[in-house]
Amino acid sequence: MRRRGLLIGLGSLCGVLLTWRYFDSRSQDAIAAVIHKRLGYLRLDQAGVRQFAGDLDAKHQISDPKLDLLAASGPLYTRLSLGGSDPASKHITNIEDSIVTSFLLSSDLFSSHDSQDRVVRYVGMFDVLRACSNPFARPAA
Repeated sequence: MRRRGLLIGLGSLCGVLLTWRYFDSRSQDAIAAVIHKRLGYLRLDQAGVRQFAGDLDAKHQISDPKLDLLAASGPLYTRLSLGGSDPASKHITNIEDSIVTSFLLSSDLFSSHDSQDRVVRYVGMFDVLRACSNPFARPAA
């Protein structure tokens, strides 16, 4: 009876902590965590990543509950690799791909042909409808 009570108490404590972490999480933290996890091989401007996370969160392009769930998982999300073929892993991978693609198109990574050792900076939110924001567009010679 004592062991069962201890396990029930620990389980309820974990449930309370997870619930608190979920409601205390911010979408911007999840966006920044995704960028740092998936683009860890690049040198990123930290202020630019935070600004991009705020801009993307303001657009509501990705639903807040999904981002809150990623933010609530915290270190568990950043340390684990998702390579499964189950629907949840595929869904999280799609969210990550959307965030990373948007960040890379909104950065100066493609605009100059410098060394890959340089710091990647956030320029402004990429807009598909604005032709001038296309990083692959080159002026006519």
